[in-house]
Amino acid sequence: MLSLGTVPYLVGKPLIHGLDQNPGIRLVEDSPANLGVDLKEGSLDAALASSVFALGESPLPFWTDGPLVACDGPARSVLVLVRPGLPSPSGIRTLLLDPSSRTGRELALLILEESYGARPLTQETTPGADPFSLGADAVQIIGDAALSARARVQEGWALLDLGEEWKNLTQLPFVFAGWVGRPGFDPASVGDILETALERGLAARNQIALDASPDLGLDEAALRRYLFDDMKYHLPAGQAAEALRTFDRLRRVPVT
Repeated sequence: MLSLGTVPYLVGKPLIHGLDQNPGIRLVEDSPANLGVDLKEGSLDAALASSVFALGESPLPFWTDGPLVACDGPARSVLVLVRPGLPSPSGIRTLLLDPSSRTGRELALLILEESYGARPLTQETTPGADPFSLGADAVQIIGDAALSARARVQEGWALLDLGEEWKNLTQLPFVFAGWVGRPGFDPASVGDILETALERGLAARNQIALDASPDLGLDEAALRRYLFDDMKYHLPAGQAAEALRTFDRLRRVPVT
């Protein structure tokens, strides 16, 4: 049986459409960070995991030409929010990091340093805690929680969209996640299954947005824009690999 992992976010739904109905697939849902750990331990064959696990000294196999989660401008669901009273991100001294993220947190640190000269002290947000009440200068957040935070920005908090910031810095798209394999397993070897799932999912995006709207408490039109326009599920040949090489060169935090 093929063991695949996916994320519990709206952005991942088009990539796995119908896979839960395949009797030959065991589908596991977890955070991008935990999926990377499962891949390294070999308990999953492939997962829609953080792209950062394909970087560093012991990279896992990443299907750069296959379905992925990317943006080429604003991402809307990968953010840093800056507390009221701080005139510029350059003044950020403390940053709360989303515990479910690896790529997002490294991108946040990269952008703050490269674009604003800030090297903040970091701490993970405690699960279940309200990060906006913990006194940090800034909060990094991803996924559906970030979509909600963007729609209901805390009064006075400034917003940095990390996809947009990356585009301004490098003129490249950014690859947040994709199909990553365990050691020795090439996700492209099951490419037909994964491409077919994405084809079904792309065709179902209107229904996915309709179904998600009441659950997330967000406008259906905004969710359609997110799934149709903001998120890129394929990139032109070579762009994903170039974006990942650039990210690997610029980032300052090692993979853990």
